[in-house]
Amino acid sequence: MKRSALLLLLVAFPAAAAEKWVEAYNRGVNQVRTSSFQAGAQSLQQAIAEVPQENASARVRDQIFTYTPHFWLGIARLNLGDPDGALREWRISEEQGAIQNTPYFAQLRDLIGRANSEKQKRAEGAATPSKQEANGAIGRALSAQMDAVTAGGDRSDTYHAAQRKLSEAKDTNAKAGIDVRAYKRASELAEEARGLFAAAADEAKKQRASRPVKPNPLPSRKPAPGEVIIPFDDLPAPKPAPVPTPVTQTVPPPQPKVEIKKPEPQPETETESEALVAARVAVQQYRRRLLTLNLPTTEAQRLDRELKPQSDAKTIQHVLDQVAAKERELDARKPPEVIVTKPDPTREQLESAYRAFAAGDLASSDRVLTQLLATKESAEAYLLRGCARYTQAMLSRNGDPLLASATADIQAALRLNRSLRLDATSWSPKLVAFFENVKGK
Repeated sequence: MKRSALLLLLVAFPAAAAEKWVEAYNRGVNQVRTSSFQAGAQSLQQAIAEVPQENASARVRDQIFTYTPHFWLGIARLNLGDPDGALREWRISEEQGAIQNTPYFAQLRDLIGRANSEKQKRAEGAATPSKQEANGAIGRALSAQMDAVTAGGDRSDTYHAAQRKLSEAKDTNAKAGIDVRAYKRASELAEEARGLFAAAADEAKKQRASRPVKPNPLPSRKPAPGEVIIPFDDLPAPKPAPVPTPVTQTVPPPQPKVEIKKPEPQPETETESEALVAARVAVQQYRRRLLTLNLPTTEAQRLDRELKPQSDAKTIQHVLDQVAAKERELDARKPPEVIVTKPDPTREQLESAYRAFAAGDLASSDRVLTQLLATKESAEAYLLRGCARYTQAMLSRNGDPLLASATADIQAALRLNRSLRLDATSWSPKLVAFFENVKGK
């Protein structure tokens, strides 16, 4: 009887051990399915510690089931924020080969893609501060380059060395991807370039200050008609010996009669009446309202052409009545639906750059736009920077580099948005002509 009891105990022990890891596996799968990922991971690790090999047709007593603990543990790892751990478990599952014979294999491809995407996103997030720092450094270097060109230091060896540094920084930044060390290298190169550009600008300013100031030549006296001036040195002439002047009666020769022409009367400048000025103001206000509503301004331009300096009171009143009627039509229009859109973080920078451009602070406008474009390409930003650089080129003594840069910016803007145009009523005619010339190429 003792022998029978011992035999029964030996048979029951493997069955109890099998039930232990099977229960841990089933418990872990259920916990993962109910989003208890931490507890599920612990249960699945317990099952793997006892039976690490997956099996598409595992058998316990008379029960056959699919045993894929590494697959389910990978799902738990992914949801716990460990994409590397998830990919490691799924790699083990694929190497063991059982997963290929289960319905889970189709899901495995999608899960691996999600894990790789999450891993990429985490790497990009880790590299974002370094990327922003590199973009800011490149923007500061570009601003220093503009200062050096404005100061006339673009011919020095220091300037050319800075150009090479800046070009290397741009290439390194463009190829960095998610490499934090590459972004830091780009920042260092850009800062070195900025320092060299500043040194080139200082050298040019010192050279300009050391040049001798040429004195303005004294205005020479114009000779009178018939007078001959002999260019001798201003030496004291020897005093001639006094010669007695003979007393003779001289008759002055007859002088030709000079006819003095009276200046032609200049046409008086016509002054506009108060009524005409008020009508012009009303037309301009109507035009601005049309622009605000994104409506064509053809009607406002027609009314403005009817107002002339010689317009009589009847014509002026007729124009005022038409403007009032048009304003009432606009008031009766159904207000457009307000569409709430997500604010564009770059819009504030673009508006700040435009305000600086309108105020004549071209360098600040260029600097803000360069920083904006270093983080995101924008057709409006390229166009506005091209306008700023064209204006600087027109004001600079050596504007060829700026003019070439303005052309490149406008071409980049048109590449992103071919329908861009400059309103001739808001921009200078020369700038509009330059833009149209670039657009026509």
